[in-house]
Amino acid sequence: MSDDIFTTGSGNIFVDLGFSEDEAAHLTMKSYLFDVLQEAVRRTLEDRTQEEVAKMMGADQPIISKILNDRMTGFSVERITTYLTRLHYDICLKAQPSPPEQKTGRIIGSREAASA
Repeated sequence: MSDDIFTTGSGNIFVDLGFSEDEAAHLTMKSYLFDVLQEAVRRTLEDRTQEEVAKMMGADQPIISKILNDRMTGFSVERITTYLTRLHYDICLKAQPSPPEQKTGRIIGSREAASA
């Protein structure tokens, strides 16, 4: 039998990879939004070409390829949200105090639609 030692993760992969709490929060938000952008692009491509989708987003076709091939480098949160809104996606934000036992606030992604 192996004597492997397992470590329980922090709940944030970016912290576990060695990023600071601030960097991890930013990367959590960015990766969540990028995932939604990938889904939005794939859905839009069901009845349009990559060139047409790129035009809708105000980008060029290589940007679509980067998105579809998980190339998040070079995309800011602002750029991702701009592309999402141009693809007719609403972005819902909510901020609230974190529980007192937490040392800092968290970034939590949710696919639940906001009730408007």
